[in-house]
Amino acid sequence: MQATIEAVGRKATLPPLGLVTVAAMCPAHWELRLIDETVEPLTDEMIAWTDLVMVSAMEIQSKAVAKVLGRARAMGKRTVIGGPYASSHTEELLGQADHVVTGEVEGEFAAIAAALEAGSAPPLYAFTGKPDVTCTPKPRFDLLRLNKYAAMSVQFSRGCPFQCEFCDIIVLYGRKPRTKTPEQLTGELDYLLELGWRGEVFLVDDNFIGNHVKATALLTHMYGWQRQHDFPMSFYTEASVNLSSRPDLIEAMVQANFQYVFLGIETPSGASLQETKKFQNTQGSMVDSVHALLRGGLWVMGGFIVGFDADEADIFDRQFEFVEAAAIPWAMVGMLQALRHTALSDRLRKEGRLYANGKSSTGDNLSLPNFRTTMSRKTMVTGYCNLIERLYAPKAYFARVMRSMELWRTRPAQKPPKMTLGFQVKGVLGGLWHLGCVSSYRGEFWKSLVQLLLRYWREPAKIHQGFSALVAGLHMISYAKSLVQLYRNAVIVDDPEPVMAAQAT
Repeated sequence: MQATIEAVGRKATLPPLGLVTVAAMCPAHWELRLIDETVEPLTDEMIAWTDLVMVSAMEIQSKAVAKVLGRARAMGKRTVIGGPYASSHTEELLGQADHVVTGEVEGEFAAIAAALEAGSAPPLYAFTGKPDVTCTPKPRFDLLRLNKYAAMSVQFSRGCPFQCEFCDIIVLYGRKPRTKTPEQLTGELDYLLELGWRGEVFLVDDNFIGNHVKATALLTHMYGWQRQHDFPMSFYTEASVNLSSRPDLIEAMVQANFQYVFLGIETPSGASLQETKKFQNTQGSMVDSVHALLRGGLWVMGGFIVGFDADEADIFDRQFEFVEAAAIPWAMVGMLQALRHTALSDRLRKEGRLYANGKSSTGDNLSLPNFRTTMSRKTMVTGYCNLIERLYAPKAYFARVMRSMELWRTRPAQKPPKMTLGFQVKGVLGGLWHLGCVSSYRGEFWKSLVQLLLRYWREPAKIHQGFSALVAGLHMISYAKSLVQLYRNAVIVDDPEPVMAAQAT
């Protein structure tokens, strides 16, 4: 959402929750400073000030990681890296950082800190346990430049009970969801409130309803917290499609002022869902499931994937037809990646289909698959470009936003986030200028905006989310265009790399 974020006066969508959580585990006598490179540059002066540079990252940030670690070590500073990238690329990072930490560090970090102070820390700390997250400390939100973010983030649970072949969440965090207590979570919200945050909060759980009993208990507690504080925040999260079959859970989310939810829909192909073991998406019509959520009060975003073995040449048309029928404006479509240590990666290695220098993906699901697909790469790239182009043609995008608004049944309990007046003014003026004055599709934007205001002026939550969705078109439309241009200008070869020899695991 970078183009949209910048237009409305912010620097980043979300803060680095992992880093501020680890910061809370550091000894009290350590002086800490946090740099989020999305918000501000890491300067040589900052590196010179510090004794220890601690880095967290995801795989897609690998180049930036190498640069940061290289700069710090060149200036004689000790370096530590942790997070999901370190957990999946340990061997490569052992040569780049002084210390690599893999796994979750609750209950372990005090010993790491003491060893770092004593100069006796080993190059590698590898933790395989799944700690009790009720012991996770309150994140150091005070280290963040709050006014640079569009939303804050908190975590309630880790892990997911399902077994999707391509997913590394169950590898990193396990299939038994572990949850914080409701009081623990609202304590974090209290801290954000104390620091002056008013606005959206993302519950980063990869499947918020992985333990639906605990999720329901949390929502009841959150509703009481919201009433006590006059609903200062709105929420969104990620969940599995089977949420649609739990009207009680949907209602509890709505009452706690959840506005929308991200679903891992992946594909309308039943054969592909079976192939990837996403069985929870095969129980009935997913279009009906999306509509059930919209009627229940939750606006829907969706993630989609092409490139499964069972995908045929018509999958791109089927994906487009599904997104249109379901009325999902923010349809994030990527090509399948075999992430390291996943069941998919293991299977493809056994079959001798992983590319030799593609042992893992780039971490970017908009890049080409890192394995030999059953569909030719030329067919996939052509179909993918056509799909993205159709989905994010301005007229199609804005029409889909308006259809989603028509289907979404907001409830009186749902209120727009109480953002500061300055942020609201920047957001509205920035959106109106960039889309309503500068863009080449300003006519479609104004037409949709006028319809939104005339139809839903009595529904503040819908006005807020509808305007946000329209303004998001600034990023969606431009990014889709640049992606299509990139691939259409590239030379696509069906077998660009040798594959790895088949290996048993």
